Amino acid sequence: MSNTNFIDVQVHLHNKTQTIKIEKGCSFDVGNKRFSVNDNGKISIFNKATNKTTTTDNIHMTNHQFATFKAVANNTDEGTNNKWTLSIADIKEGINKFRNGKLAKDLHEFLSNKYKVKNTKLFSKDNKFSTYITSGNKKTSSVMSFQFNAQKVSEPEQTKPDKTTETGSGLFSNPNIITQKAFTYTTKSGDDIVALARKFEIDTYQIIAANPQLKEGRDYKVTYSKSALTDIRCNFKPDTKITIPARYKVKPGSCKNLNDVAKITGVSENYLKDLLTVVETRKPGVPDLTTYDDCIPSKGKGAPTIGFGHTGRVDGKPLSYAPGKKITITKEKAYEILAEDILKHEAMTVAYMGKKNWQKTPASVKSAILDITYNKGIWDGFKNPNWNKYTKNIKSNLEQGHYASALCNTYRQSGVASLLERNVYRFITGLKDLPENKRKSAIKAFEPRYQQALKAMKRKKSLRANIKLVQKAWANAKKGIVTGYKMKSSQ
Repeated sequence: MSNTNFIDVQVHLHNKTQTIKIEKGCSFDVGNKRFSVNDNGKISIFNKATNKTTTTDNIHMTNHQFATFKAVANNTDEGTNNKWTLSIADIKEGINKFRNGKLAKDLHEFLSNKYKVKNTKLFSKDNKFSTYITSGNKKTSSVMSFQFNAQKVSEPEQTKPDKTTETGSGLFSNPNIITQKAFTYTTKSGDDIVALARKFEIDTYQIIAANPQLKEGRDYKVTYSKSALTDIRCNFKPDTKITIPARYKVKPGSCKNLNDVAKITGVSENYLKDLLTVVETRKPGVPDLTTYDDCIPSKGKGAPTIGFGHTGRVDGKPLSYAPGKKITITKEKAYEILAEDILKHEAMTVAYMGKKNWQKTPASVKSAILDITYNKGIWDGFKNPNWNKYTKNIKSNLEQGHYASALCNTYRQSGVASLLERNVYRFITGLKDLPENKRKSAIKAFEPRYQQALKAMKRKKSLRANIKLVQKAWANAKKGIVTGYKMKSSQ
């Protein structure tokens, strides 16, 4: 839309004046007054109590009313230079969120914790939705409505994705990354969410995150097995429009070593070195160049695996460890697959956490969250009821800037000693970019889990060689020296 469709408006608050932009054709109610932007660029005020209309060039709002206005205006655009823009697209997006059951949650995320969102309503025939904002005090409670006049839209609206959905396009900018842009897929009879994920080499959660119109229990079902793995199933009706999120490939020949992986993915080489000491390869830190069963010696029970713990497809073909079906890759190909796996897992994490939250998160905390995603997958790692005791608040932690808490919540309860050791590795990795006071409080909170990991390692013969290394890394972390650690068997 052209800028001529928007006008600048001065909003007078309790202690300051704020500039906003409103598109022609938009209107919103504050209390008993309706503010509408006319074609002549004036604001008309309809007073429901007196049934009279006047014009003005400024608006008076309370702070909580303005906070609600910003929450709606944030649907398809971010406030920049202290200017907030309310567009027809924002109001349409609010209507869509109401229909998807997300309006109240979306508004609440942008409001201060002291305000509550109640009684959201939709008036479809009027292109309007309303909500009641309260703090429990009548002086800070209001009904606010947002509406658009379809007849006054002078140019066609450009569809924008839900702000809470990150399809991935534009997420990475390295020239060696080939981005396959997000697109709309029309389902055929028998299409299943898992089959589509496999077909397009993405994760089931990426499809779910990119399609907020899909409802758990209605459009797809998640079940949890005794092994704590999730099973996601749904058969789409034919001709259903599904967004397939962006996918990322690495240019062949651009990723020959770990340094190349670091440059392409944007994570540090030191982080990758530490990560690869605990990735489930047969020899820690060394890629497996031939397909194998990741549950050796229990042959035939695990996932076909290659490279650095990769269990997906290679060049579009599924892996198999059956006789005659194993494949062998080069070391360079293993690094290429590693880079693509990290890009995929970061895209999954952004889809769950929200791009804005992820961008402001310290790099070391990102590394810790990426590790649990790489280890368990975004769906298992953040949705499974066996783990959500520690992870259901990670997104909230990032939204509020509570990075020490987010780091502590990357902990995974497990009966497997090597995974408990990995908890400590992950935690230490994440400490680096925290300020001293936050680092100390996080270490204090994590201490019982560290002791639990040590006890488990002492019982596991193959891990006893690592105990001194873990203890040294922990002692250094307490001193403010965050170095990570290498497993003895990898040296």
